[in-house]
Amino acid sequence: MTSILINTRWTQFVSISVFLFYLLMLSAPSGYSYGSGLLLLGGLVFAVRERQWGLSAEDKTLVYVLLAIFMVSVLVLFWHGNKGKTLDQTSRCLLVIPVLLLLLKKPPKLCHMWGGVAVGVIAAAGLAYWQTHWLGVPRAAGHVTSAIPFGDMGLMMGILCAAGLFWTGTLARRVWLWRVLLILGLLAGAYCAVASETRGAWLAIPLVLPLFAVAFIGRRNAMQTTVGTLALLALLAGGFVLVGGDQLLQRYDLAVAGLNNYVDNRTVGTDVGVRLEAWRAATIMIGEQPWLGWSTEDYAARLHQLAADKRVDPIVQTLANTHNNFLDAWVLQGVLGFLALLALFVLPFWFFCRRLRAPDMTVRVLAVCGASLIASFAMFGMTHVILGRNSGILFFLISLLLFWACMRAREAAAGPPLRLP
Repeated sequence: MTSILINTRWTQFVSISVFLFYLLMLSAPSGYSYGSGLLLLGGLVFAVRERQWGLSAEDKTLVYVLLAIFMVSVLVLFWHGNKGKTLDQTSRCLLVIPVLLLLLKKPPKLCHMWGGVAVGVIAAAGLAYWQTHWLGVPRAAGHVTSAIPFGDMGLMMGILCAAGLFWTGTLARRVWLWRVLLILGLLAGAYCAVASETRGAWLAIPLVLPLFAVAFIGRRNAMQTTVGTLALLALLAGGFVLVGGDQLLQRYDLAVAGLNNYVDNRTVGTDVGVRLEAWRAATIMIGEQPWLGWSTEDYAARLHQLAADKRVDPIVQTLANTHNNFLDAWVLQGVLGFLALLALFVLPFWFFCRRLRAPDMTVRVLAVCGASLIASFAMFGMTHVILGRNSGILFFLISLLLFWACMRAREAAAGPPLRLP
């Protein structure tokens, strides 16, 4: 009896922590820290008490990848003599390992997870509306560092709500209530992306749609799913026009013009041109020191020298980073850092994709969530170092491990271990 009570309390603790994580992520100052902090605290306590973990080969692979990212950053720290703050983001990869162990043993209730996502993104959309219509802010940024990560993560939460709609088919009660809530969450996520005028966020959609198609479209439901998708797209398109999507379209036109000007004349007069020039500078420096990269001080000095030699435009010196997650890892941590980051995207993505046609619908939905998260953040990282900020890396890591742990728990509950190729 005592054991059952303890297990129940652990499940409640994890469920509430997950709910708070998504609820406060975008709409509260340092909102990412509350739920994740509770999960870390619970993970550390649970790790001390637990002796047998029963990890699968895939579970261990995730742990090794997280350890590898942190250990590479430690190696680079001592090799280059960088300051300790360079471990700030990669240390999260180490700290989430006890969170993974906790989630694998005590996964949250899925209603808390999707409830947190839906209510959280709806709250973020309300904040975005207040910022743009009452405060006169040109681009909504919520309570994160800038408009770009706000739009990226808002849209990501909307995508998760879209996946949650398929989960509602497994419910016995309050199905329509959940569907209404998740549809509102989907629309709110799209609004966050529009209000932030974040162009790069929408580039994730072409990557996500095939994952949904593989997971949910079959011979029996092809027509029904297609009609529902078209109706939802029409609703999104109508909402896009109503909430001022024309400003975002103007930004796309400017982006195309900036790209053409850079390709033709290497003009860096637009933000697109500046990004492309920063990427070119990064590739030059990677070619010069590909194995262990540059120290933070040497990177700044070499960038200054390249500008002085007129090999790159001086404007790149004003940027905080390369505006590309993968180039940033390579230029500052060498090929080891790049490969470790690549492994964080590729290996879990493959693990999730292997379950996209799982017999159990809940497993399939969670696989879509995990694969969509990775595909989206890979695209976000092409134009923004989204894993270089606390909100971005914690959203990615906690969500990744959460979907993985819930999926593994559902596999175990659904029957014999799933045999995968």
